[in-house]
Amino acid sequence: MSYKETLEAAVSAKNFRLEPCLKIEEVINPEITNGLHVLMKRLSAKLYNSFKSAIIRSSFLIELTNPTAETDSTKYQVRWVDVLKKQNDVRFATYEQCVDICEKIIQKISQLSDFQLGILKDYCSNSIYNFELPIDYVDRYAVPFHDAGNIDIFITPEIVRCTKIRSLIKDPAKNPKAEIFKKAISQKIKVKAYQTDRAQTGAHQTNREKRWESHPENYQFAFRRDCNEVETSLVLQVCMFDGADTELVAMLQQNGLLPAAFEKYKCPITGDPLKYSDFEQEVLFPTHGKSSFQVGHLNPLKLTGRHDARNIGWISDDGNRIQGSLSMNEVNELLIRIFRNRPELRP
Repeated sequence: MSYKETLEAAVSAKNFRLEPCLKIEEVINPEITNGLHVLMKRLSAKLYNSFKSAIIRSSFLIELTNPTAETDSTKYQVRWVDVLKKQNDVRFATYEQCVDICEKIIQKISQLSDFQLGILKDYCSNSIYNFELPIDYVDRYAVPFHDAGNIDIFITPEIVRCTKIRSLIKDPAKNPKAEIFKKAISQKIKVKAYQTDRAQTGAHQTNREKRWESHPENYQFAFRRDCNEVETSLVLQVCMFDGADTELVAMLQQNGLLPAAFEKYKCPITGDPLKYSDFEQEVLFPTHGKSSFQVGHLNPLKLTGRHDARNIGWISDDGNRIQGSLSMNEVNELLIRIFRNRPELRP
């Protein structure tokens, strides 16, 4: 069985498993083979397989919304799957293009300095998804899109910051609330930072796709690196809630992740402080379909198409009801109008 056939068999299986695809050495390509030999020497056996998994996942595969599933889900596909080809979808790529991407990423990682490789080790070791390295697109509107010329490995200051926060926030020796944050990330932050919402109408129907794998013309698209920055921002906002653990706050300040002095985080709609104790209780004892802490875009994506740290934050349940689909300017105008029209409510 060729490597191409191995990939096709993996996505055709009832339950997807990447393990059979790890034998990337079967691709007869000296650049890939030589680069993997370098990585094998520089990484532990566990990290070597994790790196290979992330590279293969980003090069050859995509998770597409599965319209035939009984429940909302995505399904793994190869990049050359017929549905992408027939729709002339820019996310389509030939097997040969995917091999070129794989070769480029392996070569770039194998040539990194020890310091840069150390960052990738930490990023991979603290992943919140399987098969994760900061492999991302360069240009949202590039043609061809899924192509070696439009994909790179990103080690930006924002990626370094995200990696640092992940390692600190999940370490119980450094963060007394580590277990709370692990649950908060898995229950609340992970989906909101990285995955699309459900959209059943419009040109690009989607649900729970990775944002960087949704169609680049979809307003819900975002680069992986922007999603990393959103994750960072949401975690730090929680640390600025009223009543956040002082030991945790001090640790983040010592590591340059929070300023020495800062204002308590407030709901951007109501202006009410958000209480850490209430947040912790909700994380520990969640109620299905009910939440007092929402994550929302300050200006709706349909208006701005901007899924980034500047346009997203924690919003109280009251604030979420007030905002609906309004932009921040529209919310402010509404509140001012109410204040003017209801003098009996003024103190």
